[in-house]
Amino acid sequence: MSFSLMLIEDEKILKQYIKGCQDGDHHQQVAFSTYHNCLTQICFKCRVIRTTMKHEDALQKDSEVKG
Repeated sequence: MSFSLMLIEDEKILKQYIKGCQDGDHHQQVAFSTYHNCLTQICFKCRVIRTTMKHEDALQKDSEVKG
C-alpha cells in the first residue's frame, strides 16, 4: 500500500481534512510530534499522509538526523 504526502502550512486546514475524513468514516491516525512541533494525519481510505511538518524536515534523510 502506498501513500501520498501532502505538506500543509496551516494547522487549521489540516484539521478540516481530519474532520472531513472523520465525517466520511475513514480510518485514520492523527499524532502530534513534539520533536517537529507538527500535526500529522494518516488517512487509510484516502491513502495520504497530511502533515504540518516543515518541508525541509519532511524530506530529511535518516542518515542526516542528528541524535
